[in-house]
Amino acid sequence: MEEKDQKASKDLMAFGILILGSGVLTILLFLISTKNHEFASMARFMFALTSAFGVSFMIYMKEFRSVGNWFELPIAFRFIWWTIFVGNTFNFTEYAITTFIL
Repeated sequence: MEEKDQKASKDLMAFGILILGSGVLTILLFLISTKNHEFASMARFMFALTSAFGVSFMIYMKEFRSVGNWFELPIAFRFIWWTIFVGNTFNFTEYAITTFIL
């Protein structure tokens, strides 16, 4: 059981580094883009990437790390979880559609 907990902590650390690193880079690129507009597209890409990492993390936590039944959790928690999940999914989808299709 302890080996499984070590793997889970490594997974959480990896997701944390990905989300925080891309989030900080997104903020820095947005701040730079106020002076130099060439960085605006890179900032939007990093924001979409942060959303993709967030969605992946939320799926991992719900499917692999949650204990118990999902429906036993309070309705407020599930509403907040779904709001964040859908928001991140729409952000990444909107970026992908406007970049690669339109």
